[in-house]
Amino acid sequence: MPIYEQAYRKYEAREALRTVRFWPITREALRLILAKRSFLALLVIGWVPFLGFAIYVWALTQFGQVAEGMASALPRGGAVFAQFFKWQMRLNLLLTTFGGAGLVANDLRTGAILVYLSRPLTRRDYVIGKLSVLLAINLFVTLVPGLLLYGIAIALAPAQFLTWDLAWLGPAVALHAVVLSLALSLPALAVSSLSRSGRVAGLAFFGLLMGLDLVALIVGLIGRWPAAILLSIQACVSALGDALLGAPRDTALAWAYPALVLIAIALGSLAVLRARVRAVEIVR
Repeated sequence: MPIYEQAYRKYEAREALRTVRFWPITREALRLILAKRSFLALLVIGWVPFLGFAIYVWALTQFGQVAEGMASALPRGGAVFAQFFKWQMRLNLLLTTFGGAGLVANDLRTGAILVYLSRPLTRRDYVIGKLSVLLAINLFVTLVPGLLLYGIAIALAPAQFLTWDLAWLGPAVALHAVVLSLALSLPALAVSSLSRSGRVAGLAFFGLLMGLDLVALIVGLIGRWPAAILLSIQACVSALGDALLGAPRDTALAWAYPALVLIAIALGSLAVLRARVRAVEIVR
C-alpha cells in the first residue's frame, strides 16, 4: 500500500463560524464580568443620567407650556444630548476601568492567552472578542439611553425635534455613542495588555485619563491655550461630540483636531495590542 506524505495543514473553521470566531471569547468574558454584583450595580448607576435628563425634558415640556416659555427653556438641537453624554462619560470611565482592567492582563498572568491562540483563533479574533466586551458595556449605557432620550424628546416636544432640519440628530446621537465607547475601550484594552495584574491595569488606566484631564486643565488655565484640550481623551471626545450634535462648543478649536487625536490614540492602542498579544511568550 503506498504511503503519501501529508504535510501540515492549517485548521479552518466551518464556513458558518469563520466570521464569529470571536464570540466565545466575548461571551465568556461578559459572563464573568456580569457575575459580579458590584459591576451590575455600576451598570444600574450608569442609567442615572438618562433618568435625570428624561425628567428634565419632561419638566420643561409640561411646565414650560404653562409659562409659554418652552421654546426658550428647552434647548433646540443637540445641546441636551451633548450635555447628557458629558455626564455619561464620567460613569463610562468607571465602567470601562472595572470591566476592562483584567480582560487581557488576567490572560497574560494565567497563560490563557496562549491557550486561546493555540486554537483556530487569530490575534484579530482575540482582540475583537475582548474589545466587543467593552463596546457592549459602553454602548449599553450610551447608545441605548441616548436613543431612548431622543425618542422621549421627539414624543414630548415634536415641534423642537421632529423637523426635517434636525433629521440628522438621531444618527449623530448614535455616532457619538460609538465614538465615546471606542475612545475609552481601545486605550483600556491596550493598558490591560501592558500588565499582568488587572488591579494595576485598572489603576493605570483610570490614573492616565484623570491625569491627562488634570494636565489639560492646568495648561489651559495657565497658558490660555485652546489646544490644551488635545491633551485629554475625554476633552477630545466632548469637543467632537459638540461638533457632531451641533451644540455650543466650549472651545474655538476646530473639530478636526480632536478627531485626529482620537484616531491617533486608537491606532496607537491597536499597535500596543499587536505587540503584546502573541501566540508565544518570550522569556527574558
